[in-house]
Amino acid sequence: MLSSRKEIAETIRKSGHRATSQRIAVYEALWKAGSHPNVSEIHKFASKTDPTISLATVYKNLQLFTEIGLVNEMGFRDGSTRYDPDVKFHINLICNKCGRIEDYDCISFEEIAPNLNQRAGFEVQGHNFEVSGLCSSCRSQD
Repeated sequence: MLSSRKEIAETIRKSGHRATSQRIAVYEALWKAGSHPNVSEIHKFASKTDPTISLATVYKNLQLFTEIGLVNEMGFRDGSTRYDPDVKFHINLICNKCGRIEDYDCISFEEIAPNLNQRAGFEVQGHNFEVSGLCSSCRSQD
């Protein structure tokens, strides 16, 4: 995570874009909203910082953040989209019952990518690793 407003602004500028207060507010809201929020959740938190931020502004900035590598977009079979501000390699554990998403840190992707290229002839251009099942809370309810 980028830890300060200054660091967020510098990262956005390095990508060739303006670091507006609304962009910074949207990025901060992404982290404050909790684990893998959707657009509405991000908008809710961003509005606390800047009540003038529209839902369209949140959408536009999330698209930009995805393009410049600040955020991973997660699309689900049900058509919903969530956003993951943790762009380092990890596994997303998704509960089939409650929908909760947890991050699971594991070996680095840099260890896996060369094998994909050499063995499968596949050029990796992005990654999103998800595992579905039941979280500990849902398992204990059964």
